[in-house]
Amino acid sequence: MPSHTPQELHDIAVAVAALVAPIFDVDAASLSPATRLMADLPCESIDLLEIGAGLNRHFGIPVRDAAAFLTDLRIHVLEAERHGESPEARLAREYPHLPAARVAEILADVRVPGAPPVLTIGDVAAYVAWALARHTGR
Repeated sequence: MPSHTPQELHDIAVAVAALVAPIFDVDAASLSPATRLMADLPCESIDLLEIGAGLNRHFGIPVRDAAAFLTDLRIHVLEAERHGESPEARLAREYPHLPAARVAEILADVRVPGAPPVLTIGDVAAYVAWALARHTGR
């Protein structure tokens, strides 16, 4: 994962929250990096398209929905287990923007039966930071 200062990540998370807030008619200040889009907000897959378009417009980055929004997360975990691969290694490869500690949290969450999707504003911000670094060559 590219190295970003905590301030850079914070600023990106604030910008992501500002993009997300009007979609759900909430105050951006009430959102944090830990806000779960699907569990804490009434986010549905159609909303992710709007968020992705907003990220593209605001940050000028290409948005790969599957990576940015972890849409294939459970499939990657199942495929890794089916092929005798470490789920941590698979997720690190599929989501290079996520730090190892976040991957571990995600794996703990998805292993709980009936757990809601785990995507957070912080995860989206990490994707944006990663995509900006790739886009600008930083």
